[in-house]
Amino acid sequence: MTWLRLLHYITACYAIFLTMLLWLPNPKVLLHGWQPPDKTSGYDHLITFIVLGFLVELGRRKKNIIFWIFLLILYAFFTEIIQELLPIRSFEWIDIFQDLCGITIGLGFALLCRKITKT
Repeated sequence: MTWLRLLHYITACYAIFLTMLLWLPNPKVLLHGWQPPDKTSGYDHLITFIVLGFLVELGRRKKNIIFWIFLLILYAFFTEIIQELLPIRSFEWIDIFQDLCGITIGLGFALLCRKITKT
């Protein structure tokens, strides 16, 4: 198994886990009551989407980066729309903003890592 294939599996597993966290009415159930420390509270969307953007960019092959950016933005909006339909959850513009910032930071960091490793 190549490292790229392994990265694709890790990215797929992370995306499934993230979707479950975002779609559960109470994500603490999946995490068995665990919550991030108060210092990170409010930045959970930002952090999770930084990781997602980073993994997607590192695993990208031939598709244009614009395609992946569009797909990630669509994913961010879709998950927020679904949250509006769930009990206890709601659509929040600040979450969308954090998602988009996270995608940008994650993609940018991965592109920087690619550039550094090529030289």
